[in-house]
Amino acid sequence: MAFILFAPLVSAQPAPSPLRFTVFAAKPLENITFLPRAGAKPQPVVFYPTARSPRYEFRGPWPLRFVDSTSGAVVAELAAPADTRDALLLFTPLQPAPATGPRFQITVVNATAAHHAAGQIAILNLGGATLTGTINGEPLTLPAGLSPPIAVGRSAKLVLRAGSAKRTAYAGTVELGPKDRALLLLLPPYYKGSSELQARALIDQPSAAK
Repeated sequence: MAFILFAPLVSAQPAPSPLRFTVFAAKPLENITFLPRAGAKPQPVVFYPTARSPRYEFRGPWPLRFVDSTSGAVVAELAAPADTRDALLLFTPLQPAPATGPRFQITVVNATAAHHAAGQIAILNLGGATLTGTINGEPLTLPAGLSPPIAVGRSAKLVLRAGSAKRTAYAGTVELGPKDRALLLLLPPYYKGSSELQARALIDQPSAAK
């Protein structure tokens, strides 16, 4: 009797699609690294105080972990974001601060040009309450979280209040260059009891699709 051995068919597994990302935190973090791919050396991550970081690339394996290089502790980690390959990763402290484990949560902002184009502003409301007001004279309501991008052209003039409060929570104008887009971060007040939100305007230009 003849025996025929069939070798199993092994299909080549495609390399994971890289995640290209920048980072930002209201208070820049120091001594943070990540592993850009399996077997690689830890790569330092630079946080800028008023702008997005340089662009980094991650090729797995997931999750993406950010590590304090001085202690070896994982300060934040991210599971694979669905259908997002160009992102801004926003680091915000967990409240209350945990005794152990990661100290920051990561908000993933889709940074592809198709999602957030030049001449648009997106607003991330981290102030803890729904905001109402106007943008360039048009009514605007901002629940907590990230708003869809809004077309504003070369400038966005905002006047916002928290809930039914009469006092202004934020008033300002974000100016854009001809190829710029903006992400406005609205953060809790610096002083307890204040109604004035902290704000950071991150302005960049959409990168070409790759």
